[in-house]
Amino acid sequence: MRSLQSSLIILTFIAGLASADIGGEEKPKLSINALSWLAGQRQGPHDDGLLEQTWLAPRSGTVTALVRSSEESATRFVEIIHVREINGSLELNLQIFNNSLEPDRMSATHSPIQKFELTEIGDRYVFFRGVSSGAHRSLSYQLSDENIFFIRIETNVGEKIEVELKSILVEEKILKDKSPREAERRTRQKFEQSATT
Repeated sequence: MRSLQSSLIILTFIAGLASADIGGEEKPKLSINALSWLAGQRQGPHDDGLLEQTWLAPRSGTVTALVRSSEESATRFVEIIHVREINGSLELNLQIFNNSLEPDRMSATHSPIQKFELTEIGDRYVFFRGVSSGAHRSLSYQLSDENIFFIRIETNVGEKIEVELKSILVEEKILKDKSPREAERRTRQKFEQSATT
């Protein structure tokens, strides 16, 4: 009887290992191409000024963005965002620079480069969690069906910020479509002025 119990325990253990091995198959590595929807140039109001973002298309395992925050008379900051494939997932790093392109140091104890790990990705949605000292707690991007680009931030002190940006190209196309005759008239006027000088 004891040997039957021992055999059952051993078989159960082996079956458990086998099923754990099957269930523990490696997930496919996440490609940076999953973020191709980020590519584009957008802008929108933020903090009594203007926030502009230009995302480059995925290439060589990275996606990069340039961000500028400005008010009427000055640039507040410039930010570089760099997302790369690492260990089968995606990592986002960002650094903020002042108007003289010197790294912005929030404090002497925090790293100037904020590091984020991917926690969730979906169809035109990505969510990162801050992991470095001084980084925002979270940062996410989403592109709606209406082509509105949402940035959602939870700062390192818990403030929640949502920014809505619109595609610059879409705005330009709408303006052109609304007044094609006006644009044609201005072009003709500029041509005539240059011909007379």
